[in-house]
Formats: sequence, structure tokens, C-alpha cells
Amino acid sequence: MIVVCPSCQSRYRFDESKLGDRPRAKTRCAKCGGTIEIENPLHAAMTMPPPDPAAELPPEPLEALRTKETPVQVRAPAHKPTPPPPGTATIAGGDARKMGLLQLPTDKRFSLAVIQGPATGQIFQITKTRTVIGRSGADVNLEDQEASRQHAAVEIVGDVAVLRDLGSTNGTWIELDRIEQHQLGNQQEFRIGSHVLMFIVTEVE
Repeated sequence: MIVVCPSCQSRYRFDESKLGDRPRAKTRCAKCGGTIEIENPLHAAMTMPPPDPAAELPPEPLEALRTKETPVQVRAPAHKPTPPPPGTATIAGGDARKMGLLQLPTDKRFSLAVIQGPATGQIFQITKTRTVIGRSGADVNLEDQEASRQHAAVEIVGDVAVLRDLGSTNGTWIELDRIEQHQLGNQQEFRIGSHVLMFIVTEVE
């Protein structure tokens, strides 16, 4: 229910269940300190006098109504997010990629070479800080029924490369270990489905 301060006309949202069996009670306006009398709508038709008309409610803050109109959700314009000033916030990796803050090192080149499986001999250049490997709709597509559509991703930040499994059905493997994430080194091998890939780092002069 909505209650209004008779002194300053401030409007508040009030939980009428707090009245309990009391037909009416009083509370104070958080803005001007004036007294607000609240009548219990369940006892509005009763003619019996209240047992304690001066009863004050517990000093719980009323929720002020910021506007008399129903708030309208405004969709933010679809533009590239602006990075915050340095030292003011922490940016998640995904947001940093959207802002273009993460770039591959200029003194190294990265690639994935398929060394086992139907695609043996293919080499995929890594041109982004996050490269998704999978059966379809990925950056590196492998025709492999044992691979998930979005199977794993290679993420590179600075000189560190990390292989992450993306919740695949058959898993991402390094030797005999199924991994969720693993830091990759040069010529590190890993298996997705029936394919074995090698992560290659080449120095650029």
C-alpha cells in the first residue's frame, strides 16, 4: 500500500502486513519527521475503537517512491563500451576483448598444427586473443563427430596462453589427463576428439 505524509506529501511504499491485527498505527516521515497515520485496510469497515490508537510502528525505514510513474526501462545504445580510467576498476577478460584492450604480442606468432586425425597437416594461424576450437561455428573447425560444436578455446594474454575446455562432452585431453584449463607452452600437444593439435609459438624478429 502507499502512504502519504500529510506535512510534506512524500509518498512511501508500506507493507500492510506489519500492522498485524491493529486497525491503525503511526510512523514518522523519513523526510520531514512528521507523523503519518496508517489505517489497516482489513479493519476499515470495523466500528470498534482501536485498542491502542497511538501505537507507533517499529522504527523500520519506509521505502520512498522515487517517482509517481511506472519506471520505463531504457535500452542502452549499442556502442563500444568505454574503458574506465586506469586504476579505477577491474575489467573482465571478455569485456577487455570487446574494448580492444587485449592484443596479441607483436614479437610472436601463434598457430595450431593438426598432427593427428582426419585434418592432419592443416595449420591454423591464431589471430585473436581468444580462439575457439570445435566441430562447427568455431574459429578452428574440425570435422570430428567426437568434438563438441564449441569444444575448447585457446586464450592468450601477453606471453601466457591457456587452453580451456568449454564444457565439451568428450573432454579436452593433454596426454592421459582430462583438463578444464591448462597453460600451454611452445609445441604443447592436446587432443580434441580424434584430433591431436600442437600449439606453436614462433619468434618474430
